[in-house]
Amino acid sequence: MGKIIRYAIKERKTTILLAIILIIYGLYNYYLLPKQENPDTTSPAAVVTVTFPGASAKEVEEQVTKLIEDEAMTLDGIDSIESISNNNVSIVIVKLTTGIDSSEQWDNLREAMYGMESKLPLGADKPVVETDLIDSAGFIISLSSKELAYDELSSHGEDIRKELIKVDGVKKVVIDGLKEKQVVIEVDYKALNTYSLSIEDIYNLLVSQNLNIPSGYVETDKGKITVSTPGKYQSLKDIEDLIITISPETGGIVRLKNIAEVDIVRKENVRQYTHEGEEAVLLTGYFEENKNIVNIGKDVKDIINNYKDSSNELLKIDEVLFQPEEVEKSVNNFIINLLEGMLFVLLVVLIGVGIRNALIVATSIPLSICITFIVMKLLGIDIQQMSISGLIVALGILVDNSIVISDAIQVKLNEGNSKKESAYLGAREQLVPVLTSTLTTLAAFAAITVLPGAAGEFVQSLPQVVFISLTASFIVAMLVTPALASLFFKEHSQDKKNRKNIIRKFFKGFLKVGLKHKITTIAISLGVLVLSILAVFTLDIDLFPYADKDIMYINVKGEVKGDISKTKELVKEVEKVLEQEKDITTYTSAIGGSMPKFYITINSLASTEDIGQVLFRVNLKKTDTHKNLNDFSLYLQNKLNSVLQNGIATVGRLELTESGPDFKVIIAGEDTERMTSIAQEIEKELLNKEGTVNVSTNMLSKEYEYKVDIDSNAAASYGLTKYDIQKQLNLSLYGSIPTTANLGNKNYQVYLKTNAKEIRDINNLAIKSNITGEKVLLKQVANIQLQENLPAINRLDGEEAIIVQCDVISGYSIVDIGNTVESMVDNNMNTAGLNIKYYGQKQTMDTYLDGLDLAAIFSIAVIYIILLLQFNSFKQPLVILLTVPLSLIGSILILVLLDIKVTFTVLLGVISLIGIVVNNAILLIEYINRARDKGASLIEACIDSVDKRFRPIMLSTVTTVIGLVPLALSGSSFFSPMAIALMGGLMISTILTLVIIPVVYTLVEKTKK
Repeated sequence: MGKIIRYAIKERKTTILLAIILIIYGLYNYYLLPKQENPDTTSPAAVVTVTFPGASAKEVEEQVTKLIEDEAMTLDGIDSIESISNNNVSIVIVKLTTGIDSSEQWDNLREAMYGMESKLPLGADKPVVETDLIDSAGFIISLSSKELAYDELSSHGEDIRKELIKVDGVKKVVIDGLKEKQVVIEVDYKALNTYSLSIEDIYNLLVSQNLNIPSGYVETDKGKITVSTPGKYQSLKDIEDLIITISPETGGIVRLKNIAEVDIVRKENVRQYTHEGEEAVLLTGYFEENKNIVNIGKDVKDIINNYKDSSNELLKIDEVLFQPEEVEKSVNNFIINLLEGMLFVLLVVLIGVGIRNALIVATSIPLSICITFIVMKLLGIDIQQMSISGLIVALGILVDNSIVISDAIQVKLNEGNSKKESAYLGAREQLVPVLTSTLTTLAAFAAITVLPGAAGEFVQSLPQVVFISLTASFIVAMLVTPALASLFFKEHSQDKKNRKNIIRKFFKGFLKVGLKHKITTIAISLGVLVLSILAVFTLDIDLFPYADKDIMYINVKGEVKGDISKTKELVKEVEKVLEQEKDITTYTSAIGGSMPKFYITINSLASTEDIGQVLFRVNLKKTDTHKNLNDFSLYLQNKLNSVLQNGIATVGRLELTESGPDFKVIIAGEDTERMTSIAQEIEKELLNKEGTVNVSTNMLSKEYEYKVDIDSNAAASYGLTKYDIQKQLNLSLYGSIPTTANLGNKNYQVYLKTNAKEIRDINNLAIKSNITGEKVLLKQVANIQLQENLPAINRLDGEEAIIVQCDVISGYSIVDIGNTVESMVDNNMNTAGLNIKYYGQKQTMDTYLDGLDLAAIFSIAVIYIILLLQFNSFKQPLVILLTVPLSLIGSILILVLLDIKVTFTVLLGVISLIGIVVNNAILLIEYINRARDKGASLIEACIDSVDKRFRPIMLSTVTTVIGLVPLALSGSSFFSPMAIALMGGLMISTILTLVIIPVVYTLVEKTKK
């Protein structure tokens, strides 16, 4: 390394030129780097959906859900399998444990689902497997109007979609909210009863009369000429005129129109959208991966703006969601924090070492960052919140190595050496301690990269970027800083400055007192540490706070199943409440399902008629009525609770982890009565517990259904099979799509049903035997009775389950509420044979903090080994590692004083402190050893080390702390606490290190001569 350093100094012009080239190329790579808001993560869950038209929840469970669960359980690494069996549909959610190759298991799941198609009951659709559950919309554009017809909105949407899909980087654009038309054939069952036809016969005729079968060809003198016989429907009249039978009475032809109404109408009970109360269609776009969506967004924006300018002024085009702007705003805010941090660091260095030396030291910041951008591009690390936070965390550390090297060079220059020789001697002398300091810092951050599970995947870019930037800063400090110093440094005396430095004298005097009272000094330090650890238990925990977004949403659930009009009325009631709030700037609603996935952690709702969702934006600065979004959320929830009568509306905020209730209990087993009793007690406890809101359970009231009880003997006497009855009832009541028709260059589904709507209609349906061809009224072979039925059945890991859940008001402890419920269940209830799972803050901690303690131990072990190799001592590395608990004092103290909650990033910050705070101790111990080797006494060496190393130590600490100030003041709920914890730990650790480390050193090395 010495030869490389000497060469870099000798060829300093080349070194400087290469540095300039790297800065330019780094900025170019920054422009090219993909920019997004959050890091890419893989989905640990998959959803399998099977539609079974006309089936009850119990039938869906028995005939579909259990089959899917059994197949899913054969996968490796299953964490849990949850399922919901509703009327007509089965939904199975498969979750994997951490460390499992999800892509391989999802391939196995798709293959298993493909293989079980033949096992599903007749009438059930093919299983649909969704594994890309984190793919969220890049933009959502609303098209609405009071005057324009719905067809015109759809036409405008299609025009814009065709242009947007051409944009490079746009993966797909979907038009949501299209109310497609279909050909509806409503058969008069009474008229059908008069003919020897069944509804199934009509179904088969519609299929067979809509075929194009190749006729072949004929030979001619000019060769073969094909013969075609068009057979497909070409108009609505073709369908109406379909011959279905011959009248036995008159011998006349009976056409379909004689017994049925045939018309083209819009589909009923499909998902609908409104924007600020007006009917709307949504254009939902998705971006390709690893693309700069900020640049792509500009192209998308141009197309939308051009269409606005040229389109009908009655058409309203609004942005419901536009992720490129969100990303640009987020990235710009972080970059501003980064630039502000750079400026602050430059000012600190300027004050500490003078303008000439400061400018040379400060070059390490842009150069190291630009090198980092180059490596990020090579490794495929995107610009997003975690990677930029890594840059900000590393910002203050980037100059540490250059400060130490420049200080050593200045000392050599002041001793009378030439510029080149001083640059070489200073860099070579500090090579080992600087390398050790860099390696110890890297060891702490490298441990975070091996965190398991979703947490590790989410944060991995932060330590990766720190790793890259610190490595770059070491190279810059060892090669570029000496080259620049050999050109621009000047000799000057430090004695005068040292005499005037009051702070330095204070620490020197403080150390002398500590050395006289060693045991007392250590005892006081231990006492403060113990008090700090006890103070930890007073801190609130909020591992993953809400995202810093002005977007909120309301999930709506109606009380009337199967009636989308009732849900629409309920959503309108919610919208009326929103219209009264001046802080709400805009809102968009979905009826019959959820909005397109608008955030990475939001789970889509089931597409059922009783479900709705409202997405809205908030600007609290408009009125300054509410302190924050948490306050506004609680206010809005209470208002909705008091207004709504026929349904439930739950206000939600965007979360950094999977969305859902703050606390949830799932009780699974076979003893339904005991499960219900436990669930009711838990619900009662949560309702009475202060701080809980939105307490709910999936214990649904039973609904009534008509059960067709077939008399097997009577049916057999007429030649009727159960299939005959079930199939013809299904077609009559639920209807089906036998075929499609291309009419006027548009494809329409053909939907067949009867006009039977009441129980008497069902009784009087004539069922045809496929064996005898005879028909008999249903009431002659079956008895129809009213009975109770569950509308939905939940299951967990193959057992029926009941869910009780709630949200917790900000300021109340989710952990305490969860512990109360767990204690009540464990101590007061018989849970034998039941599987009870709790989901809340405690379980989130178990999931995301699993491995964090091992990462900290691993970091300390690696750092100890590095220090052992440098100092060739077992005791001195332990002395240096004392800085770790000293840093905890500072972090805990500042969190307690500022009443800041412990977040996941705070814990990451504490781990990263392990590698940062030891650097100061390394500089002290290294100097003490060198001074003692030159003949200084133990006490003299310790006092002199603080005097001589004071400036680089204080400069390194202050630059790191100052570099974090913009992030600390950014107001980020996720990153500000981390920055504050780092700042507190660094400041207190540095102050204590200058005293405690020399004191302990004299104790462990006191016998050495």
